[in-house]
Formats: sequence, C-alpha cells, structure tokens
Amino acid sequence: MTIEGKTSVNSAKTLDAISASHILRPHQHFSHPDEVLASDRMTTEEKRAILASWASDLHAVESCPELRHPPGVPCSMRCRDILAALKSLDRGRQDFTMRRQEPVRKPTGTFG
Repeated sequence: MTIEGKTSVNSAKTLDAISASHILRPHQHFSHPDEVLASDRMTTEEKRAILASWASDLHAVESCPELRHPPGVPCSMRCRDILAALKSLDRGRQDFTMRRQEPVRKPTGTFG
C-alpha cells in the first residue's frame, strides 16, 4: 500500500539534495560557467552563488590572474567567462524587472 503524497515529499527531498550537492560541490557537476547556466535543477540565486565563488580572487591562478582554478575543477577557466555568465543571469532578472515596470499606457482619444 502506498501512502498518498509520500512520493512527492521524497521527490522534493531528492531535488533538495541534488541542489545542495550542486552548490556544495559544484566541481562534481560543472566544469564551465555555461554548464552552470544551463542547469535546470538550480535557481538563479544558486547559480549566482557558484559563479561568484568561482570568480573570487581566492581561485586566481598566481602566474595568470585572468584565470581561475576552483578546487576540483579539471582545468582553469577565464574570469571573463565567469563574469559573462553572471551578467547573463543579471540580464534575465533585468529583463523581468523592466517588463514589470513598463508604464501602463492610457488609451488615446476622448471619452464622452
């Protein structure tokens, strides 16, 4: 016998665990900023957290400060690629905000 609703609770917990794993160990799931952007299992805020951590000077390659090499990621990546991915997330939010703030157009003409 299956208890109704139990599956959805377990599914939600599984998705939470997957999302937590992506954030806590991104190097196990992603090797490039574009892969982070393409993920459909994370929110924009979670993607931003991963990309921002990768962009950190903490992960700068000493001999080439333009590169970042986060722990566990197989190869270095360009900081400008990480920043471009972050800007892409911002554009998505900006487009949404601009759509919400567009003024309501009043009908033209006179009403009697």
